[in-house]
Amino acid sequence: MNIYLYTDLKISPGQLFWHRDLGLLTKAFRSLGHDAWLVVHPATEPNATPVVPNKLDLPREQPCVAQQGLPRLSVAGPDSPLPTFAPSHLPTSADSNIKHPTPKILDAPVIWASPSDVRNPFWWQSRKPDLVILGLWTRPKYDPIRRAALSATARVIERADSDGMRTASCGLINYAKRRFDYFRDRTYRWPAFLSAPASVLYSLASILATPWIETRLAKTLKLLPALTVETPQANELWEKLAIKLGVGPTRIHFIPHPVQTDIFKPDPAISKKKQIISVGRWNSYQKNLPLLIETLTAFLRDNPSWTALIVGSGLSQIRPHPGIFFSSPLTPAELARRMQESKVVLSTSRYESFGLAIAEALCCGCTPCGPDELDSLVYFDSIFMNRNLPACRASLCERLSIISRQESPQGAAEKAGAIFSPHKIAGEILNISKNLRRSKPIDSSFSCLP
Repeated sequence: MNIYLYTDLKISPGQLFWHRDLGLLTKAFRSLGHDAWLVVHPATEPNATPVVPNKLDLPREQPCVAQQGLPRLSVAGPDSPLPTFAPSHLPTSADSNIKHPTPKILDAPVIWASPSDVRNPFWWQSRKPDLVILGLWTRPKYDPIRRAALSATARVIERADSDGMRTASCGLINYAKRRFDYFRDRTYRWPAFLSAPASVLYSLASILATPWIETRLAKTLKLLPALTVETPQANELWEKLAIKLGVGPTRIHFIPHPVQTDIFKPDPAISKKKQIISVGRWNSYQKNLPLLIETLTAFLRDNPSWTALIVGSGLSQIRPHPGIFFSSPLTPAELARRMQESKVVLSTSRYESFGLAIAEALCCGCTPCGPDELDSLVYFDSIFMNRNLPACRASLCERLSIISRQESPQGAAEKAGAIFSPHKIAGEILNISKNLRRSKPIDSSFSCLP
């Protein structure tokens, strides 16, 4: 199949993301024998990170990578390693934010399209796609791109990076808090006396704008043949919202985010030690570093035989406790090793659509721990076969203390690896696309409408 995976990101060649999201799915589809291509926009900002050319790079002025010369990939089995595109050490999770060298573009199945290209139905039609996968966050402003893709094929699937809290109809109090946290995260560099009240106003405005938001969202959902979300909890919220908006809930499908399971997996040669690991962008309000430090400090005071490793960007040079260690972002192999030797993965995020770093740690045999309001943890806990969880009223430190005394269930890491396997998730997407085969593509004249 000829598969195109598009997201509206402007990046330089050195920022290609084969470790997650549509980049990892592109690798999975190609390893299954399909002609899959990641479609992104070239960065044109004056302050974009300069790249070091090499003899295998195509000229930078070319908007698209020539498809000739890219080797076809043989069909892989479910346990086969995914193809590796240069560079060899890629960032591991969305939280890692690792800088890495420029890949050899000729080795990478990427098309550098302009924003006008993806809005042009004839651009999509000339590509003759059998399947288009979009990562456009269900934002209505991208409807012209959806129509353009639908003019070329009826098999268009969008992946929603969403926890399901899309409008106030999904739960007024939770939605208000989510909108506040979202805007506070975006304005975290502002002085608190400006950021906090601005976030309150943003949350209130989002609630008042619910009828307008839902009217536009309904048009988007009716346009999409299929929408996938990454947790069962988000799937339930989206189905209820789809019914309210007059859209068939059968368009909504639960498919989790893939994990590099050829790297993140148990290693019998590495012994588990009493270590807690946390991964994040710690200069972010969303990740809640103050709560993490508070929780770990209290836990380690009562459990001196344990240590904690915090990995990511935005960390201080001063350690708040002798048992807490900081690390800058790690390569996939290094991070996997740290997770393989850890017993617990701790998240203090205020919200997550999925929680990729937690899923990676699960595949390495870590037990998840986090706050009650993190819905994705309910899904991750189900992988641990309904283990006995602390009561919801327990503080995060109390939860961590109870979880630290529990042994990880036998086979939990292997179960997680099977669930989050890129090959399995690519296969589930292909199964959804088969049911879209009989639909008719949107007329190209209609696809030009705003």
